[in-house]
Amino acid sequence: MHKTHLIGLFGGTFNPIHFGHLNLALELKEKKNLDEVWFIPSHQSPLRLNEPLVSNVDRLSMLELAIASIPGFKICTEELDRPPPSFTIDTLRSLISKHPDCSFNLLLGEDALLKFQEWKEPLGIIHLAKLCIGSRHKAELIKLLPSLGLNEEVALAIQKNLVSTRQLEISATDIRERLKKRMYCGHLLPSKVLDYIYAHQLYFNALT
Repeated sequence: MHKTHLIGLFGGTFNPIHFGHLNLALELKEKKNLDEVWFIPSHQSPLRLNEPLVSNVDRLSMLELAIASIPGFKICTEELDRPPPSFTIDTLRSLISKHPDCSFNLLLGEDALLKFQEWKEPLGIIHLAKLCIGSRHKAELIKLLPSLGLNEEVALAIQKNLVSTRQLEISATDIRERLKKRMYCGHLLPSKVLDYIYAHQLYFNALT
């Protein structure tokens, strides 16, 4: 019998990729016994239209440097290969049609849940992929769910799929601000990514 591959899908702008992203993906991969995690850089999140992005090439290059030495981490360019904006439901439908031997888990951090009801077809998303949500405050999050305006089935899927993880309080927005101010960032993102940022002078002047 053909084995089903358990794949975690981790989407985001990764602008830039940092240790918070890597830690969350690794913990969820290990705790849910996933075979692989596919990082899916987006053109532009529909909920972050005001976020200034560096080029797709730069974000992809930084992502490649960050995950190169981590077993089971791969990059999927599904969303970069389509015109923006990027919708998770469309990505899931496309990947399911292309990879019938895979079972997909959608990897999320707690912060994503605050706007999950604003995503395109949240009910459709939970029917296509199992949620896998890294949470450091499970009890508090469960109490918060009724106030988020979620469909009852969606809220139940979220509650059932909360996974206790450490969450590093690292923000790409904060990193960009520190870089603009020429502040030290070696504790926030991999050294190879930081070297790339300096070599290509990203985030220092172009983004304000």
